[in-house]
Amino acid sequence: MYSTIQKWGNSGAIRLPKVILDIAQLRENEEVQILAELDRIIINKADKARHKTLKERLANFDGEYAFEEWNTGGPVGNEVF
Repeated sequence: MYSTIQKWGNSGAIRLPKVILDIAQLRENEEVQILAELDRIIINKADKARHKTLKERLANFDGEYAFEEWNTGGPVGNEVF
């Protein structure tokens, strides 16, 4: 099946026929992930994986964290220090 990229505001748009959405098991207003490669655009269902727990987020943390101060530059407005 062929289609044409059309202007939609400042963006380009392609209409996806219902038969294509049905085959891909996608629905109207469903979140998708869009990936771009050379000469190709890939549309996948958005990964709705649950949020990681704090324990899962810290699983690979080895307990060593060396913090340091860093210079954000001088004041540029009416900041109070």
